Amino acid sequence: MQIILSILMFIVGIAIMTISFKAKRELIYYLTLSIGTIVFFAGIFVIFPK
Repeated sequence: MQIILSILMFIVGIAIMTISFKAKRELIYYLTLSIGTIVFFAGIFVIFPK
């Protein structure tokens, strides 16, 4: 269950990052890119807890 959740977080993070490349304004671009990277690294943190 934990692995499935982390894989979904990876996919969502990458999807948000790819959406950010289509953004016209810089503010929206950096906002979506930062959210995507946060979700991506949260997925890594779920797989490898402390």
